[in-house]
Amino acid sequence: MCKVKKMYPLWGFLLSFPLWMVSCVDNKYDLDKDIDMTINVGGEHLTIPAGSSDTAYLSKIIEVEEGDILQPDAATRVYHLTKKDDIDVEPTTVKEVTISETTTKLEETKIVKTTSSLINEDVTEGINTLGDFKAESNNIDEALKELGALYAKTPVDLILTIDFQKEQSLNFTRVQANKLKIVFPDYIVFKAEEGIQGHELILDGQVLSENGSSYSRTLKVEGYKFSENAGAGKKPNGGTLTIEGVISMEGEVVTSGVSGTGILSLVPKTVLREMTANSVTGVIQPEIKAETTNIELNDLPDFLKDEETRMDITNPVILLRAENQLETSVEVDAVLTPMKGNAQIDGKEVKVGSGYGKTPVVLASGKNVIALSRTGECTIEGVTSNVKVEDINNLLETIPDDIEVDLQPVVRNEGYYTAELGRAYEMPSSYEVDVPLSFEQNLNIVYNDSVQDLNKDLNDLDKVILKKANVLLTVDNAIPLKLQLKPENVLIKDVYGNELTAVKKTIEEDKQYVTESTDGEKPVTSELVLNLTSEDTAFLSKIDRICFKLTAVPGSATGVPLKDTQWLKVTSIKLSVPGGVNVDLN
Repeated sequence: MCKVKKMYPLWGFLLSFPLWMVSCVDNKYDLDKDIDMTINVGGEHLTIPAGSSDTAYLSKIIEVEEGDILQPDAATRVYHLTKKDDIDVEPTTVKEVTISETTTKLEETKIVKTTSSLINEDVTEGINTLGDFKAESNNIDEALKELGALYAKTPVDLILTIDFQKEQSLNFTRVQANKLKIVFPDYIVFKAEEGIQGHELILDGQVLSENGSSYSRTLKVEGYKFSENAGAGKKPNGGTLTIEGVISMEGEVVTSGVSGTGILSLVPKTVLREMTANSVTGVIQPEIKAETTNIELNDLPDFLKDEETRMDITNPVILLRAENQLETSVEVDAVLTPMKGNAQIDGKEVKVGSGYGKTPVVLASGKNVIALSRTGECTIEGVTSNVKVEDINNLLETIPDDIEVDLQPVVRNEGYYTAELGRAYEMPSSYEVDVPLSFEQNLNIVYNDSVQDLNKDLNDLDKVILKKANVLLTVDNAIPLKLQLKPENVLIKDVYGNELTAVKKTIEEDKQYVTESTDGEKPVTSELVLNLTSEDTAFLSKIDRICFKLTAVPGSATGVPLKDTQWLKVTSIKLSVPGGVNVDLN
């Protein structure tokens, strides 16, 4: 746990009263005689030195333990509030696309037609026929906005068959292709093999039939390619993808050994088997869900937890680390909300990302370290992108119990990229808060402390008769914080914990401040004067506890970080008694 060490040296002068008491008493007096032994020491003004304090380094004032979120940097010794943890992002999956089996029947073509008996003749006939191709896929994933290409896990069969039907007494021995070309829709992607030229199959010289047999050829289809450019692909309609086109056949066939009379018809047909696509190129905008993350700011030192504390950090940084496995950039919109208990602090929140009209936060494909900071500049090693978030200090102005982070990863890419269908795309993510303690003008830090058990050293002071006492502290400060001690922030209590309201406290305005070091290195000397007055002439003897509240207020040192090597030292503590001291020696 972080804790602020009690700064007893600041009030050490109170513990030294017995020393100066002795120095004011002449040991030759017989204190047991019944005589008036009231004397005045010091005349109009008595100043009694009471020593000084040890040097108080910030490392001693602000004590941290291993695991606390406030730690000094090992190299620079600058205090940082740090916190890091994982962000849960659900794996993103775009469903596979299954395209139904489809059959295309081309119009039959009469390749021999004779009414007179032929004897072993050859007949050449031109072919020009076509048929409609239509395939469908239902339940298309909503992430698939436009399809440029689909590819199968394994190539599927496209079976071309050519049957021959004869009528009457016609006979033949062979049918042979002569530069016969079957043209498929240009979006069908075939596996390379003999006879395939792009989306065309060329049959030249192949025997299509002998003695009435049919011709069959199996081709391998790897997928569909509709377009290389966004805007020209296939767009699913209501979750249904319809693929339409035409298959045509043109060229010549030569029928040999024709005898008899009648008709011989060529009947072509194609069957494309069901295809399951596991790769897609197109406009793909999958939904990515990230769980709301709470950045808990626990184990803070007391001086940061006070209700009146207001932070004005020069450049707080929140790092977002994420590995984007998609082949496209992912934008991150986020709402960060500071919370006290279950309530939002003063309605404050910080929004980032283009979805809120702010600078885009972009996760490129691969590993990313995005730094969100007040200045848009960050020297943390490994940062891939800096994003300026001018109002990020709103998260820390009043120190929250936690910061609620609602991340909304979004793919806004309207262009084409390729993704695996059915694959669970992970997005390992984490956050890291890094708040170097350097401050700006709106800082207001409150530090509460007290000095206790004073009565055992002060209870003999009932013999000292005084109504006024001034406490003078000379302070050297090498800390870049201006400190203020207001009289209303000083409470004086007795052994029972009751406030001694009869003791009035005043501090002149120009004697309330410990001036800051402008560079955090060279010390600056200041003097504080606390005035105590009371109608009770023995008020010092009743004091047991002094509670005080020091506030760090805006000073001239801005942007200078706090380091555990910086220090403060009370070089002189004096008690000044206007009018001297009346000592009752009776």
